Amino acid sequence: PSEQHHFDVQGYHVIVRDDRLAEALSSLPDEKRDIVLLSYFLDMSDREIGEKLNMVRYTVQRRRTSSIAEIRKRMEVNNDGEQSD
Repeated sequence: PSEQHHFDVQGYHVIVRDDRLAEALSSLPDEKRDIVLLSYFLDMSDREIGEKLNMVRYTVQRRRTSSIAEIRKRMEVNNDGEQSD
């Protein structure tokens, strides 16, 4: 079993149990990581996140989408079992 990884975001405490996901999240800039955690782990809408982070909904959506693409790329595994760069 993997360790638990703890993230604090906007007064909330989020636990991530997947090592690779936690590593990918940790590689993101704080603001992008906060958006992903608030959206996918705390089930907040882009509007709610925008209110918390003082940004417009469209900016939240754009950053969330690009962050998920970055996370996917970091977590991809090549056919030979090696993690891609």
